[in-house]
Order: sequence, then structure tokens, then C-alpha cells
Amino acid sequence: MATKGQYFLKDKKARIYRKCEGGAEPRGSTYYVPLTASDVWCYTRQLTENQLFTAHMYLDDEIRFFVFNFRDDIKQYDVIRYKEAWYSITRVDTMDDYNGELFVYVKNIKINPKQEQVKPYGFEP
Repeated sequence: MATKGQYFLKDKKARIYRKCEGGAEPRGSTYYVPLTASDVWCYTRQLTENQLFTAHMYLDDEIRFFVFNFRDDIKQYDVIRYKEAWYSITRVDTMDDYNGELFVYVKNIKINPKQEQVKPYGFEP
């Protein structure tokens, strides 16, 4: 786990999407809208063996975390696309009371979104 005020080199980019439900179908359809117009700089790495063990003790499948300076309403169940892989957000942790980095823990998505489910930035149904 990171310590308060620890420096993270944000040399990678990822895009955060809001998972939305809606549509004309009876059960509705799921689509994904990006929260920003472009990718956001971040730090990311896989969880350590100890962190994986702790997550599995709580029956969680977390595998990686991201660190952003991005301050939007990132929520649990939003998704992140990083290097063409898709991840579901399991939890969001500020670590230092909303004054610094935002830690976002993720797990693999079981089924990646289809091309037609990914909408452009600013899409409104």
C-alpha cells in the first residue's frame, strides 16, 4: 500500500468510462461514455502478492490499481480502458482526504464492451 504523499510518476494514459443503462430494449442496454475527451495521465501497476492475498481473503478479484490526479465523480462500477484491456472499478480510495492522488482499484471485466456499446465523449441518450 502506498504511503501518504508518496510520489507516483504518471507516465501512462488510461480512459475512464461511465457505465450507463438505458435504451429501447425491454431490459435496457448497457453502454459506456468516456468522462473526458481524451486519455488521462496515470500511474498503474499490478497488485503485489500480499495485496492480492488480502483482496482474495475478502472475496475480491482486484488485480491492479491506478493513481490519478483526475478529480471527477469516479464511481465504483465505472470502467477503465488501459492498453486495450478493460477493467471494472471495484473501489476508489483518496488515501489523503481528497487533497492528492486518487487510488482506483480494478478487476478484469468478464466480457469486454462491444464497439457499438462505446459511445463518444459528451454522448447523451
